[in-house]
Amino acid sequence: MNVTKIKTDLLKLGIKETDTIVVHSSYKALCAVNSGGEIEKIDGGAEAVIKILKETVKFGTLMLPALSYETVNAENRVFDVLNTPCCVGVLPEVMRKSEGVYRSVHPTHSIAVWGKDAQAIADAHIKDFTPAGPNSPLHELKRRNGKIVMLGCTLKPNTSMHGIEEMVIPAYLYGANYDYVLVLPDGKSVKTNILSHNFNNVEQRYERILDVLDKTDYTFGKVLNADCYVLDAQAVWEKALNKLKENSLFFIDAAGGKTG
Repeated sequence: MNVTKIKTDLLKLGIKETDTIVVHSSYKALCAVNSGGEIEKIDGGAEAVIKILKETVKFGTLMLPALSYETVNAENRVFDVLNTPCCVGVLPEVMRKSEGVYRSVHPTHSIAVWGKDAQAIADAHIKDFTPAGPNSPLHELKRRNGKIVMLGCTLKPNTSMHGIEEMVIPAYLYGANYDYVLVLPDGKSVKTNILSHNFNNVEQRYERILDVLDKTDYTFGKVLNADCYVLDAQAVWEKALNKLKENSLFFIDAAGGKTG
């Protein structure tokens, strides 16, 4: 499969070369499945996908969540910004190691950033003491009138929703505080204390964002073989925040939750 079609498809869904975007992704969903049930890989693999995503917003900014909550946790409290792997898929892992990318310094909810103002956007995150606080790149996405791209992964793993939840603080949101050691790009270590997210005994239901958005707030279509939503970040933040103020439990169900 020709990877350049990813750019063509995203442009059709309203992405502009000057946009700031955060991409949540499933590499497998982008690929075709042949008649024998085997996955037909994209030419150039995951590296080519990241390259074309950069090309798609070549005058803007590309972000991918580089979350590490599965390996950096209460039992392991060391986060190495250059070496701690992501736990949210192959594309974020390739992105964080690719040329020109800056990874924000947060032990569990870092973001990999490339493009315009990438270093400044990433560097601010170390000031936060929650996963998605006001200095997170996700807040900056909203401030820059950016877009949230859900590329083959449904609407559920929308990490921006955590930033909105932190503005309301529903009863389910926070767990314990933990001390962490952060290993910076220059090899120096600093200590920090982070208030963790909880989500025990709840199921995140962020696909309900469509219930509060207007039809003009998002587009939907195919990118290669993947279903893709492109959401206006400001609309998501404004309308989800209003809904959470009205009903703080709107975006969760009881039992069976998973942090993300």
